[in-house]
Amino acid sequence: MNKRLFKSIFTVFAALLLFVPAISASAEVPYDSYTYWSDVGEQDKAVYNRPMYSPERTFDSFSLGIADFSKINDIAFDADGRLYILDTDSRIVLLDGEYNFIREIGLVGGTESYVDAKGLYTAKDGTLYICDTEGHRILHIKSDGSLIDTITLPKSNLIPDDFDFRPTGMAVDEYGYTYILSDGSYYGALLFDTDMTFLGFYGANTVKATLGSVFSNIKNRIFPNNTKKGNTSQRLPYCFVDLAVDKEGFVYTSTGYTDSSRTGQIRKLGPGLGNNILGSDEVNFADAKINTTYNDGAVSKQDIFDIEVDDGGFVYGLESAFGKVFVYDSDCRILSVFGGGMGFGTQVGTFATVSSLAIKHNGEEVLVSDSATNKITVFKITDFGKKAKELTALTLKGDYTGAKEGWEEIIKTDNNFQPAYGALARAYINEGDYDTALSLAKTGYDREAYAIAFEYKRGDIINEYFMVIFIGLAAVIAAVIGFLVVSTRKKVKFIKNKQLALMFSTLIHPLNSFTDIKEKGEGSVLLCGVSVLLFYTATVLQTLKGGFLFTVYDAASFNSFWLFVKTVGFVCLWIIVNWMVCTLLSGKGRIKEIAIVTCYSLLPLIIEKFIRLALTNVLLPSEAAFLNIFHAVAMIYFIILMIIGLIKIHDFGMARLIGTSALSLAGVAAIVFLAIMTVILVQQFGGFIVTVISEVLTL
Repeated sequence: MNKRLFKSIFTVFAALLLFVPAISASAEVPYDSYTYWSDVGEQDKAVYNRPMYSPERTFDSFSLGIADFSKINDIAFDADGRLYILDTDSRIVLLDGEYNFIREIGLVGGTESYVDAKGLYTAKDGTLYICDTEGHRILHIKSDGSLIDTITLPKSNLIPDDFDFRPTGMAVDEYGYTYILSDGSYYGALLFDTDMTFLGFYGANTVKATLGSVFSNIKNRIFPNNTKKGNTSQRLPYCFVDLAVDKEGFVYTSTGYTDSSRTGQIRKLGPGLGNNILGSDEVNFADAKINTTYNDGAVSKQDIFDIEVDDGGFVYGLESAFGKVFVYDSDCRILSVFGGGMGFGTQVGTFATVSSLAIKHNGEEVLVSDSATNKITVFKITDFGKKAKELTALTLKGDYTGAKEGWEEIIKTDNNFQPAYGALARAYINEGDYDTALSLAKTGYDREAYAIAFEYKRGDIINEYFMVIFIGLAAVIAAVIGFLVVSTRKKVKFIKNKQLALMFSTLIHPLNSFTDIKEKGEGSVLLCGVSVLLFYTATVLQTLKGGFLFTVYDAASFNSFWLFVKTVGFVCLWIIVNWMVCTLLSGKGRIKEIAIVTCYSLLPLIIEKFIRLALTNVLLPSEAAFLNIFHAVAMIYFIILMIIGLIKIHDFGMARLIGTSALSLAGVAAIVFLAIMTVILVQQFGGFIVTVISEVLTL
């Protein structure tokens, strides 16, 4: 008995010993690896995904057995997988493929220093380029530190006289062309031929024109004066902060922080003109939403300041605000985000101040340097990450069938990996299984794949039931025509209720109907409430039950009360404010009449919403022009009814109607603004009271 008890205790103890290290290893990573799902709602949605990279180790000068680093500015791998570390104090440390120390490179040629050099580039021939930023030059050296050449600012009419050559990064493409970035240059990268002849500036960013800036420029040109001329400042494009060249010779650039939208930070430049061929001008390469609670409410400026590209076209971006690494495919889709640390960097995989990024063996290892702790972290690709990259590459080449089995395994491993659903949907489309393809595409919010499968599925249904559909449509058309003929000739009243008939007659005879409302006191407040509720119901149904191809709906963020406020609340607020404004300006309409006119005028929009609800479930995005035209007609019809009705009940001319309507809309906006401010103040006051009470209780 004692022997059995001893064996049981030993077994449990051994299991705990095996389990505890696993817990500790997991606890060492103080961040979640995540990705973003697109087209789920108005904003991309962050979801946890299985890590594609995991932190393997860190090393620093102490573990390497060398003198302390002053500040690590850059790291780079050569073609043999050896790592070069650029220290700010005119020092380069060379490590082998296993990150063991080999040797150091000090002063170039024994005399040339490069203090605070910002960039280091390793060429395929084994030579190095040191971007000596403060020395206004680039030192081209051999791996032993001997000087080959010095690149300075070339003499050219293409370069402005006040141009300050402060190189921060460079790259050489497959054809021998050299691209050099200069700190603060708005003109793009300096481009050199194979013999280092300066060719000009390449791929400069352009200034995004906003609607406000356009109107401001027009106004200043029409009404110029000396004050405006003196205050005018030219908007300059954002500067490149890093570049990389892929195996095909395409140049990728990182712009860093652009604006509050953080879009277009990474570009792929086409040959010749250097235009962006990545289609990324409207893509946010950083986090869709930034959590500002960790920085006293201040908005952090995420900038992708360092990039690398592997042979598969996968792009790796390092941002400085949180120290995260973003991995993208060639379609600008974020596959994974890892790293972080919020400026502390106390655990493996976190950072205090990231300074550089480097990839090894085609992205199997990702290294990130920290200039505050002078440590380098090695992230190694996981089995999941390796599989995901391989399948993504196959999918982007169009081999959906070849990647099908792998994607099915990926979903079993991690059902949060969005690209898997679209890829599988396309594989099932190729097999003719459109029902499964539709289900997968909808699950993965891949509307492009869904549209392809839906078009094939709809074509099959039409071919199979063509006669039934044709006869049904013919019967409906005949019934409508018969209804119109009978009702016109025999003057049959299909709507017996007088008030209901009056409401629908506003669609055909608005002038007579609104005259009866004003002069005879007709119109039903009950029908007003019904029409407004129908308007709200149609809006909700259009969101929840509209066709997947035309509806961006996220169940997690859907708020029916907010829709109620935007529909019923806005209508009620308009009625009250319009009555207040028009009463002050001698309008004769009573609040009941304004309500009836407003609610009856909603009929075209209500009808349009229900018809749209049906059509979005049978049409394709390529056929959406019909829906847009139908919506525009309904909106114009609504405005016409409102104009006729308000003129009639208020006894206004067109000029006064436009003025009072504008004031009413301004009044609605003012009330909404005051309501929001009141809510904010109440919340802050409540927080203040809670804080005071807690402080009193702790005394």
